[in-house]
Order: sequence, then structure tokens, then C-alpha cells
Amino acid sequence: MNEKQQDPAKALVDASVECAPIALGVAAGIFLGDMMHRSARRPVAFALGVLGVAAIAPVIVDTVRDKVAGPQTRRGTQRTLRSIREGAGVPARDIDFVEEELGEVYAG
Repeated sequence: MNEKQQDPAKALVDASVECAPIALGVAAGIFLGDMMHRSARRPVAFALGVLGVAAIAPVIVDTVRDKVAGPQTRRGTQRTLRSIREGAGVPARDIDFVEEELGEVYAG
């Protein structure tokens, strides 16, 4: 089964979680816009914009990383093959007991 396929309800929840900071920023901007003096609006708007970018940055970074080096890309496939060949993630096992149990039958 494709790893990209997931439950539609989970996809909806993930999308709403990703859009929540944007909605909160817009709501705060609309709510506070008329309450503030003109000279105070720009720094607050800039600060809210920076917070919005900071909130969405991890999603953008993960998306770009998946597109560049994800498992379906050439680079991702090479990385997977390299890790398999080098034995990464597989703990080394002590198999000296095999030779002792087999004795002379072992031709190694």
C-alpha cells in the first residue's frame, strides 16, 4: 500500500492543524485593527506576520525535504540502499556460539 494514502479524517485534521495559525492571525488582525492607533498597527502587523511565518516554517521545510530527498526520489532511494548495504540500523550480533555448537561440521 502507498505510504502517502491515509485516512481522510486524519488528512482533514492535519490540514486544519496546519491552517489554524493562519486563521488565528487573521482573526487577531481584524479584531485589533480598529482598536489600535495607526502608528502602532505596523509593528504589530509585522510581529504577527513573523509569528505566522515561524508557525508555518516546519510544514514548508518538511514538504521541501520530502520532495528533494523523500523515499520516492532518486536521492532517497540511494540513501535507503546505502543504509541497507552498510547495515545501518541493524545491531551487530555475536554469533560465535554457532561455531562452538557445530564443531567440526562447520566449514567456515
